[in-house]
Amino acid sequence: MNIWDELEMEINICHKCPLEKVRSNPILGKGDKTSKVMFVLDQISEQEDNRGILLIDKKGEYFLKFLEFSKFDTDKVYMTNLFKCTAKGELAEKRIIKACEEYLLTQIALVNPKIIVTVGELVTRQFIKEDFNDMRDIVGKEFPYAGGIRILPVYDLMYLFKATDKEKWQLVKILEKLNNILDS
Repeated sequence: MNIWDELEMEINICHKCPLEKVRSNPILGKGDKTSKVMFVLDQISEQEDNRGILLIDKKGEYFLKFLEFSKFDTDKVYMTNLFKCTAKGELAEKRIIKACEEYLLTQIALVNPKIIVTVGELVTRQFIKEDFNDMRDIVGKEFPYAGGIRILPVYDLMYLFKATDKEKWQLVKILEKLNNILDS
């Protein structure tokens, strides 16, 4: 058994927060575990929880189509969530975030990416300590993180449904930049 298997087993038997009472299938993540780019999304939907597969709900499918449109190769990145279990309507309390933090930090250490793409405000606030009022002010800007890793905030998946064409184009440009990093 390798460390990834052990981490997945720990998540499956985790009792650190109330989400363990409502979850079906906690999800560790998916993708290239040696990638230069790691995406961190916020929480797992009920559909994802029911099937144990990341990005199979409406917002995930839209995001994947957006990535495909941008010619972004999702097989070359690692994707995970801030929460490993579905919140099923629970608020993103600090204690729930704290309960999953150890798992996420372990994933970051194992993948050792050059860039962590934080998807949405909730995730971004866990990684950058600078205060900001509006995600639109920091999307696409890089911030330093531990070990020389850079943080790159992007819009929340749900926001993409109502984003302006300019904001969507901004994300396309960010994805192109990430593709260049993956290909280097």
